[in-house]
Amino acid sequence: MAIVLASPTLAHAKGDLYGFVIGINDYLGTANDLAGSVNDAEDIAGALRAARAKKVVKFIDQAGTKFNIERAFLKLVADAKEGDTIVFSYSGHGSQEPEPPGRNGEPDGKNENFLLSGYTTKGPGTKERIIDDEIYAWLQKADAKGVNVVFIADSCHSGTMNRSVRNDVVRYRTADFGAITDDELAFPPPETAKIEDGALPHVTFISATTDEKLTPEVKIEGKWRGALSWSMARAIEGRADRDGDGQVDQFELVGYIVPAVAGWVESQQTPQVVPLRPEKVALFPVDPNAASKLVVASAETGATGVIREAETDPLTVAVEGGDAAAADGVPFTEVTGDAASADIIWNRETGTVAHRIGGEVASGVDEAGIKPILAKFAVLKWLKVNAAQDPVNAGLASGDKRYPPGDTVEIAVTGAEQPYLTMFNMPPDGRVEYFYPSASNPDEAEKDWRGNTLKERFKVDHPPYGAEHLVSIFTDRPVPELHAVLSAMKTAEDASALQGVLEQVLSKHPFQVGVIDIYTGE
Repeated sequence: MAIVLASPTLAHAKGDLYGFVIGINDYLGTANDLAGSVNDAEDIAGALRAARAKKVVKFIDQAGTKFNIERAFLKLVADAKEGDTIVFSYSGHGSQEPEPPGRNGEPDGKNENFLLSGYTTKGPGTKERIIDDEIYAWLQKADAKGVNVVFIADSCHSGTMNRSVRNDVVRYRTADFGAITDDELAFPPPETAKIEDGALPHVTFISATTDEKLTPEVKIEGKWRGALSWSMARAIEGRADRDGDGQVDQFELVGYIVPAVAGWVESQQTPQVVPLRPEKVALFPVDPNAASKLVVASAETGATGVIREAETDPLTVAVEGGDAAAADGVPFTEVTGDAASADIIWNRETGTVAHRIGGEVASGVDEAGIKPILAKFAVLKWLKVNAAQDPVNAGLASGDKRYPPGDTVEIAVTGAEQPYLTMFNMPPDGRVEYFYPSASNPDEAEKDWRGNTLKERFKVDHPPYGAEHLVSIFTDRPVPELHAVLSAMKTAEDASALQGVLEQVLSKHPFQVGVIDIYTGE
């Protein structure tokens, strides 16, 4: 299904809010089971109830049969009235299949599908999948009635990651069950395969990533999750309602979920929102009191920021090829014997350090070098948890990839609601490189970055190669004490104190964080 630019005809979503939530962890056998989809469904359902949804329909694992889902969704559409909004979320496996002869609706000749718990490739189980043409037919019924639908697909269909990772330690939301034989699925009429621009003006489709990329499961707040679903639940709770009008519009949603998702997955996943309408259009209502519940104000400046309620889990570290004792004793970290659940994997024999989702982050690392790197990723985990609560849009304008020596990296930071910027880099070896504001230019410390865009270019010109992390912190007041400490961190060992310093300086004031993951090397 290709839902593309539609006419900007939606009005504010002022009617009732409904939820329709599907989460599938349990597939036939065990090889394709997931761990986070049910957590996603429970979280989104809870957020919808907190947002005063009139009704939330939820299907978990085997309860989510094709028959039950279709009947319940069409019943929900029948109950809803014009102007109401249905948030429809699916979390589970996606896949692709050849388009049947004669339909010719997909440029690549493949249908995307969503796989339910009872799916098999032969016989009655073939009906336990929902193809994109069917989704379109269901959404078309809501659209024709003037019911707004926000469809969230936390799955993927095929592809790769932006950078190579160890597939033996990552669980993806796509599965290849093999070719379908003896198909019992009754396809909708062929016209549903031919979707034209503007066909669904009341529908917004949000996918976890582009069709050619993979969607990994990640651990958030101690639970396996989909990063998109976690971010959407927080958006529904009100974190995306920047102007506090009780509505989340498309611009607010994109501005919230894109950087929030990127932080959890080392920029390996970029959510897609279509159609991108050229005017401000409300997508769903939130609790009108949500903004006041989530915001804390600075007594000094009046600037506001989001209350940070999330706890940071310890950084989990797996050691392969030798004794794990060298990784012990780093604050905010814990050693695990399970590489598949670890954040960081250090191979003592090769000296390679890998992030479970990001890929290789450092090389040639021995016992003397591993602890500063672990301290770096522990503080990054703390920073990214905070960034996800109230994100700044910080990213690579030159694209998410691994940059070889000689390449130029372009970064852009926008969306700051706090005025004062502190910027530093964390190279692959765990050091801190303090950038901004500079001691030689006192005016930089007083510059107001609200409404401005920070753009910089950097050349990859010398080792160590691996993962650089460029950190932007926006605060409600200048923080010269932080600048002094950052400037004094000359070695990787000095930088091991960074998390404690940040917690002490930032804990009493509104702030925003943006982290840009820059991977370098051949």
